[in-house]
Amino acid sequence: MRRLGVVIFLTLPVLTGCASSLIDLRENLDVNRSSFEEKLEGDSAKREQFRACAQQAHDGTPLPLTIEKDAHSTQPAVSPMSIGAGLRLPVQVLVERMRGRTEQRAASLQVLSDMAGEFADPARRRLDLDKLRALTDAIRHWHSHLDFDEAALAQDTSLFARLLLAYNRAYFGDLAFSAAPDAATGTFRGVVQVASRGFVDRNGNTFRFPGLSASMQIDASHQVEWSATPIDSKRVSADLTRLFLEAFFDAAFRVPAVQQATALRAATPAAPYPAFDASHAPISLDALATVTRDALRTEAVVTSLVGKAVRGGSVFGANNETVAATLETAAGVFAKKLVEHEGFCYFQVAQHP
Repeated sequence: MRRLGVVIFLTLPVLTGCASSLIDLRENLDVNRSSFEEKLEGDSAKREQFRACAQQAHDGTPLPLTIEKDAHSTQPAVSPMSIGAGLRLPVQVLVERMRGRTEQRAASLQVLSDMAGEFADPARRRLDLDKLRALTDAIRHWHSHLDFDEAALAQDTSLFARLLLAYNRAYFGDLAFSAAPDAATGTFRGVVQVASRGFVDRNGNTFRFPGLSASMQIDASHQVEWSATPIDSKRVSADLTRLFLEAFFDAAFRVPAVQQATALRAATPAAPYPAFDASHAPISLDALATVTRDALRTEAVVTSLVGKAVRGGSVFGANNETVAATLETAAGVFAKKLVEHEGFCYFQVAQHP
């Protein structure tokens, strides 16, 4: 079943041509996303803290942030770059690290940092479909190289590799088999399938491979009935794109995850992932809910806009529905992850004196 998903994903047609590749989000993205920095406009110190936070991963450093200053200068060391340019930094850092480990195979992911800057920049705030197509092409080639080779991924101890491996395993059920007792003989002769509930993102949402068996065991004593759905290229291609981008941005931004998230099961001392600790909450639970709603709403808005755009021309006809589903999912997840990161930064800064 895993191979089937890969085959479907790798046989997507290549898109060519589009009347206009740019989607302007300045008027359409009305999900509280555009005002994160603007809300801090009257407080220059908090505004700088927000920009500093957006330029780095969430590593558990308590706020207020310490912005180092040069001994002979009264200006903060943080560059006065726009938030759009600053948001590119964690993405660019991860791409460069991946390039160092995989030679040139990650070079095509460079487009992600450009997309992050354009999405976050209030002056432009747009999504380029040409770059989005290049991104989905890069993800497809990445899966082609890895071919879901768990042994090859396991050799890479980086956080991204561990997350990608764990997310794929969980999505496909993290399957295992255990011996079942034979009551007649008193021995263990039968075999039962044990499967996980699926991939759980950092917000607690679950995604499963649609072709998983309709009857399986969650643990040794409890059997659960699932209704399997037919495997189709749109669903599987979109899901595999989602898994890659979730792993990439979780590794880049490391926004704290809820307890049941797959990211926490993939973490190791060498590659930790932060859990949201309610006893020492970096933001309030109400703020966490707001960030989650804003991120999901952004995903819905951007997915809808891109879906409408890629189905509006003759090149995106019925024969390209798989491609359209992949593009709209890539755009939605991309936007969601940026809003999670910035929203978490905003409330960290706003809720601390």
